[in-house]
Amino acid sequence: MRLTVREGKDKGKASDCSHAAVSVGTGADNDLQLSDPFVSGHHGQFIRDRGRWRYRDLGSTNGSAVERAGKKEKVDPSGGGAELSSGDLIFLGQSVLQFEIADAEPITAYGETVLASRTVADLDTSRQRQLESPEQLLVGYRLEREIGLAFEAEAMLDAILEATLNAFPAATHVILLLVEKKSLQPRRQVGRVRGEAGRHRGELPISMSVATRVLEEGHAVLFQDVPAEFKDSRSVAAAGITSSLCAPLWTGEETVGLVQVDSRGGKGRFSESDLDQLTLFANRAALAIVGSELCEAERRNQLVRDLSDMITHDLNGPLTSVLAFLELLSEEPLNDDQMQQVQFALGAGKWLAILVGGILDVARIESAEVELKPEPLDLAAEITEALSLIRYQFTEKSIRLETKIPPGLPRVAADRDLFRRIIINLAGNSVSLAPVDTKLTISAKPSGEGDFVTVGVQDEGPGIPKEQQRDIFDKFVQASFRERTHQKMSVGLGLTFCKLAVEAHGGRIWVESEPGRGACFSFSLPLQPLSQGAS
Repeated sequence: MRLTVREGKDKGKASDCSHAAVSVGTGADNDLQLSDPFVSGHHGQFIRDRGRWRYRDLGSTNGSAVERAGKKEKVDPSGGGAELSSGDLIFLGQSVLQFEIADAEPITAYGETVLASRTVADLDTSRQRQLESPEQLLVGYRLEREIGLAFEAEAMLDAILEATLNAFPAATHVILLLVEKKSLQPRRQVGRVRGEAGRHRGELPISMSVATRVLEEGHAVLFQDVPAEFKDSRSVAAAGITSSLCAPLWTGEETVGLVQVDSRGGKGRFSESDLDQLTLFANRAALAIVGSELCEAERRNQLVRDLSDMITHDLNGPLTSVLAFLELLSEEPLNDDQMQQVQFALGAGKWLAILVGGILDVARIESAEVELKPEPLDLAAEITEALSLIRYQFTEKSIRLETKIPPGLPRVAADRDLFRRIIINLAGNSVSLAPVDTKLTISAKPSGEGDFVTVGVQDEGPGIPKEQQRDIFDKFVQASFRERTHQKMSVGLGLTFCKLAVEAHGGRIWVESEPGRGACFSFSLPLQPLSQGAS
């Protein structure tokens, strides 16, 4: 970190500081001493915490301010300070300081502990140092080859463990700790021990305090003498760790875990050159792990698609037979109660057929196999017809249906079958989640855009949290609390189908909701072109 006086009595004076707390002011004990008469005593302090710098005002008669992007902000002495970025200006009395961070912080030693940053510039520096050693360059090539030959996610982890163990002769143990990308909470740990065939069974001891530091601060760490560094640690003594390396698995954009390499039982010690090597290894390994997990996720999605296709095709035959027999039964002379039960069964069967068809339709729409047959539709008539298929759901839960469709509403150009199924999916989903004896409102109106009509389905159900609204139209996704209260059969594809069907027509779909205040699903469809006329 570098501080330079840009304006004031000490203009041109500068200070380069590598430690995590830097003081400025008029006192002799400051890292950057000022002769500004308007700065009193020990005036301010720059503090580095978890890879970020902040400026704290320690109190004076004149106060201080930070300016970034042309905007000046006063620093409150009673607060936690102002976070800084390279190039920011700090105003102290009549002095103006410029704060700068080097693109690559040098490797800094603290006793026997050595730190190396994970910045892109540092990776480049490590690569340059490794290029000076043909042996290390060969080691890097071998790692690339090993992980390049592993396509399965598990094989990838094994290849990384094996290659890392082979790369460091002093290493006796290698541990990969994978974490959740946002929270950095551990999700999986695998390890290898020299001399053992395959992975080590169970988890190897790892210092969570060191792991947390590496993950949050983004620094690779070398402990050259672990017993000296952790004199009072029983776990370190029990594990017999002599020297240790630990580096974040960083892709260049996110941290996905860490790799720890230990020398245990007095077998050897690691060097700063090893730290450079592990920094590069960790970067390569992180990219490989993310790539293999993406491939694995795609394979799982394909398996789900294949399985759903098989199930739905197998269901179509018997379901068609059931519906045919129910249709025949409805034509028999039945009393009112019997007829109502048959109609309910018939409606439920048709709804099941729609669910089964929806799974197939999602796949077909995604692969552009569905041919749209747009025609001018009377929305009021089409909505009424669609809701008649799920009328039994309204009856069972005493849901009151209200429609708000103004007379003379322009017709939309849409595929009749797909439109009805959009309404059935949205209304059926809302009814299944709504409390007993509530209201469902379906509305339609010209949109403000002028060339579209907007249809809305408003329920009085539990609502949807903001953080879940973005993903609710994705395949096989349901809001967690909604899933717990789901009372109808659902495979998490209803909203996905609606989104694909609406977008295939050139429209869009969205949701507006607050927890406890219901949800309103809306979609827009283009109007019938004037050249087609009215039918």
